[in-house]
Amino acid sequence: MDDITEIKLLSKNIKVLYVEDNEIARAKTHKLLSRIFDDIEVAVNGKEGLFLYMKSKHDLIISDIIMNIMDGLEMARIIKTVEIEQSIIFLSAYTEQKFLTKAIELGVDGFVFKPLDVNKFYFTIKKTIKHILLKRENIEYKENLEKLVEERSADLLVKNYELQKMVEEVKKGNRLKEEMQVAQQVQVNFLPKELPTVAKMNVSTFFEAAEYVGGDYYDLFDSKDGAINIIIADVSGHGVGPAITMSTFRGVCRSILSLNISFDEQILLINNLMCEDSKHSDFFITAFFIKYYEKENRFEYISTGHNEVLYFTKEKNRMEKLKSTAIPLGVFSDTKYKPVHKKLQKNDSLILYTDGLIEAKNKAGEMYTLDRLIDISHNSIDLDVDEILVNIQSSLNEFIEDEPKTDDTTALVVKFS
Repeated sequence: MDDITEIKLLSKNIKVLYVEDNEIARAKTHKLLSRIFDDIEVAVNGKEGLFLYMKSKHDLIISDIIMNIMDGLEMARIIKTVEIEQSIIFLSAYTEQKFLTKAIELGVDGFVFKPLDVNKFYFTIKKTIKHILLKRENIEYKENLEKLVEERSADLLVKNYELQKMVEEVKKGNRLKEEMQVAQQVQVNFLPKELPTVAKMNVSTFFEAAEYVGGDYYDLFDSKDGAINIIIADVSGHGVGPAITMSTFRGVCRSILSLNISFDEQILLINNLMCEDSKHSDFFITAFFIKYYEKENRFEYISTGHNEVLYFTKEKNRMEKLKSTAIPLGVFSDTKYKPVHKKLQKNDSLILYTDGLIEAKNKAGEMYTLDRLIDISHNSIDLDVDEILVNIQSSLNEFIEDEPKTDDTTALVVKFS
């Protein structure tokens, strides 16, 4: 007999209340619960969960902790004043240790971390159902009280051990959080602390990782060919893996873009080196490379699958889109690259960004979009670079409000005089 079949047999006549305010998590977890329970009521917040419980008592409550309208801890506290023996399992992501401590104080039956490990989730449910059935048997077979007390004591010992292990896991999570904060500072140190001093060019930059570390990268530095190199790039994915790839990519770019070879040969060499690395880990890099020649008042660029860079020409008073000229780096070796040349006029500007900016979503699931970026950039184009970038950031924050960003966000504003 497999675990699912065993739990389903045990859970016959077990009435469940499931409480979760996140729609996606609610749908996924409800699907898991439906495999073993026939009688499930669902609430979208603690207040609704409390109402359903008072209306129809449940054998088991499975609930998220952090919710906007009455959190799981407050709901459980009130329910425990009604029925102190009520069985409760909490679901929550790694968070502050105080939540686990409060849950233990309330006497909950289980605590399962998100994202859910299905086997651990079902194991906790099975163990809790056995406790519920044991309580029922205790009422029916009082003559076996001594044996039941021994079993309960053994169960409590196991539960205390498991809760202690949970406390250790939370402490471990907190230590990991501290280590990730150090990693974040290391990544920030990779970004240029001082921008090149150029009479005819002003630059303002912004970077924010979706997690502690990310795969976005930008750089500005001089090279032996008399050009100033401007780079913005995005390693596929986000988190620790792309951050490590980004640090390698930075070193490669700094070395090769200073070699005394042509621009297209430089990018060919960078791509071949990244293709070697990508054999061992599945990634690719979109990048936009610019070489700016101040004396000649011009620039040339190569874009490897990156977002369209915005180029404002003062003479035509319009915003042009500089499109990608080749596939991303790290996909095919020996790819050919052809630079695109542009002659600059006074007050021409460039807006460089990663897709984390234009694909940021609000609560309704709508994206910020390139059109919004073009509008705010065009309306701000006569301001200095810092003010343009502040307007872009303010526009983005007003659009997404409190919605968390799911991708790294980078933007550069460059203005020529």
